Amino acid sequence: MSMMTPSIDLSSYRDQHFKGSRVDQERMLHSTSTLYVGNLSFYTTEEQLYELFGRAGDVKKIVMGLDKFKKTPCGFCFVEYFTRQEMM
Repeated sequence: MSMMTPSIDLSSYRDQHFKGSRVDQERMLHSTSTLYVGNLSFYTTEEQLYELFGRAGDVKKIVMGLDKFKKTPCGFCFVEYFTRQEMM
């Protein structure tokens, strides 16, 4: 029995500042282990995110989006797992 990676739909968003070809960008999107999480409460803590997303697998790091001037959370984060399989 072989383990298959689930098929996922990629976002239609593309990084306009990506330094490479469209093919390179698509390849990287298919191999990433990072999730974008939006629509978070401004009161969500990094600890809460580690607790929640850690249920799916080992979280490598979380990067919280911060207000440029106040340095307070602004409703989004990136969650990076050690492997792509853990984030699925």
